[in-house]
Amino acid sequence: METKNLVFGIITGALVGAGTALLLAPKSGEDMRYSLKSGTASAASSASDFAVTAKEKTQLATTRGQEIIQMIREITPVVQEAISVVKEWKEVLQTSAGELKTEVQGFKSSESSSDDSSHSAQSSTSSQSSSSQALPEGRTPSSVGF
Repeated sequence: METKNLVFGIITGALVGAGTALLLAPKSGEDMRYSLKSGTASAASSASDFAVTAKEKTQLATTRGQEIIQMIREITPVVQEAISVVKEWKEVLQTSAGELKTEVQGFKSSESSSDDSSHSAQSSTSSQSSSSQALPEGRTPSSVGF
């Protein structure tokens, strides 16, 4: 919009300047009429060129806009499919993360239970080793059934 206003301002300024120069120039009536005709023809030619250029640019912009709209129409279903796949992956990952968290907690629980049992096992091993001293020679607690 600013470019359009700028071009309009330049053309208007040129026409006003040319008209002022013609009216203030010391020319005869015949020379003045000739100058006005040629100036008008020049301005009309410039305006015509500008109109042709504007029409070409408008057609180009319209064509490019239609191409972009077509590409958007083609891409939209692909993007929607990708979004649905990502949502599915998100659900799967959230489910897997929950299961993994549960397994880790279960592992930690069994590990702490195992630590308690290993302390008990170490106590019983200590008592077994002290009792193995009381076993006859060549006999171990496992051979006796402990």
